[in-house]
Amino acid sequence: MTIEYDRLQDDVARGWNTWDTRSVLTQVLLPDALGLSFGLKEYYRGTSLRTTQIGRRTDGAETVTLGPHAYDGSYTETTLTWAGITIRVQTAHAGEDLVVLVTPTANQPKSALFTVGVSYLWNRAGTVVREPDRIRATAERTVEVYATTPHVDDPYCDIDGPYLALDLSQAVGVSTGRPRTLAEIADLIAPAAQSTASTAHQEIVRDSISWNTIYEPSKSRVITGVSRLWNVGKRGGYALFCWDAFFNALLAAPNSKAVAYLNVVEMLRAVTPEGFVPNVEQGTGRKTYDGSQPPVGSMTALELYRRFDDRWFLEECFDTLLSWNRWWWRVRRDGELLCAGSTYFDPEYPSPQDIPRIHQHFGATCESGWDGHPVFDDVPFDQNKSLLAAHDVGLNSLYAVDCESLAEIAEILGATDAASELRARHDTVVEAMETLWDETTGIYRSRRTDTGQLTQRLSTMSFYPLLAGVGVQRQGRMLAEHLLADDGFGGEWILPTSPRKEKIELKDTSYWELRAWPPVNFLVYLGLRRAGEKDAAAWLAEGSARLVLKEWREHRHIHENYSSVHGAACDKPNSEPFQSWGALLSLIVLMERGEVTLFDDERWQG
Repeated sequence: MTIEYDRLQDDVARGWNTWDTRSVLTQVLLPDALGLSFGLKEYYRGTSLRTTQIGRRTDGAETVTLGPHAYDGSYTETTLTWAGITIRVQTAHAGEDLVVLVTPTANQPKSALFTVGVSYLWNRAGTVVREPDRIRATAERTVEVYATTPHVDDPYCDIDGPYLALDLSQAVGVSTGRPRTLAEIADLIAPAAQSTASTAHQEIVRDSISWNTIYEPSKSRVITGVSRLWNVGKRGGYALFCWDAFFNALLAAPNSKAVAYLNVVEMLRAVTPEGFVPNVEQGTGRKTYDGSQPPVGSMTALELYRRFDDRWFLEECFDTLLSWNRWWWRVRRDGELLCAGSTYFDPEYPSPQDIPRIHQHFGATCESGWDGHPVFDDVPFDQNKSLLAAHDVGLNSLYAVDCESLAEIAEILGATDAASELRARHDTVVEAMETLWDETTGIYRSRRTDTGQLTQRLSTMSFYPLLAGVGVQRQGRMLAEHLLADDGFGGEWILPTSPRKEKIELKDTSYWELRAWPPVNFLVYLGLRRAGEKDAAAWLAEGSARLVLKEWREHRHIHENYSSVHGAACDKPNSEPFQSWGALLSLIVLMERGEVTLFDDERWQG
């Protein structure tokens, strides 16, 4: 690890923020690890709410609307409804202190409490003492916690350790450092809230990352997950998903160089002994040693370098990116092109998540980033080769971009031999991709390695060759006959991952049935820009805006995927409602408008 990256992590992991993945309402002071855990108690049934999440689906679960969230935690806003109680919780910084304003709705039940548990998290050392008018916490420094109303003496709030219980019949405030009146707290909250006001697309990009950036205590680091809810439970406290992390880095770039960098570096540091970046690393100790995910890391690292011009960052990333690129060519190559695969391993931490995937068809589809999509239904899994028996059009397109981007990084760093190796590999893949062209249907598609036949179904991955600079002479036909066609991938709610004219029998729980996926839109948009298809890129940006704003305006949700029939997303229980990469739809819009300068050099301008 470089000194620069050490310093970056230290600089980010400071101050009050929503660092604890277990609850969106917990405020943690770093590096102390002092937590203020906010909750509720209602007296009708005598139940308490200790942790708050968005997207929890159990009976009686809380409903959460995540409001604006400054990157540094200087302002956060959450609206919570539970057991007939609705409150708005706003937090702001006052120097090194935290202030909190809790506002109940007008029809609030008379018998409800707002609770403030005070403790040192993650088994960190410190003492917490309840005093008559405050709670005092002491580690390397002392922090005192005050409230604007007297503590209600209720011993049944289900909180271990010292806490405050505050009557919710009216607004209440909490502050650290010194006592403050409700009016003083409100005066601090108002300008902090105003400072986060922005356009919808800017807020979506900012909040998708700021709400999902947490402190991960087992390795003493800040990371960005894809969803807080996905971190807890079976994933053991955190989960880093491979290409999601690189997309998170691009989403962070407009607001925070540091958060952009840490997304890339921490994912690369999960590299396996075989030299590849796994599909996932999580808090249970699990890694997917059977396979990876699409290689978008070099493209991302190069783009961040172009934006921020830090050579040390490329030096930090290069060796792992190179070993990962070589792994694809060594392990997943069949002829001159790649196939997605899943290599057998005996998991050290046996997990129900691994049972359907290790050395199986489903595990191999996961490596494509399109877990179980019907485009793979007619492609068998070759047990001897540990590969799907098809040269995958999407994977090979992204690998070509990886070779191209990594060769440029190698040249910047003076690694001329590696650059030559990568450019030769790029040229081999690009030339071989022409075998994936189907003249009959006028589009690129995957080809079976066992029969030599093209695969039966189409997907939006058939436009990924444009991202690799492939198909320049054919792009007009591809767009007219497929991308823009109403019975293809066009229409009001775009992009469906399968053409609309394909009738596919899928289970109701399928991730893919007539769904639009933000990273797919993003990669196709980049391909259209590279191909110089400005009108089509503008069309896709407009459609992406329409898609993301529907749920944002109704629920302030940022979804994992969206319906390509009616544009909603809450209709599917397995579409996460605040998943970071949903904001790629808004990033497309900001790039199209010129408000964010990413992928803005000549290569991406057609």
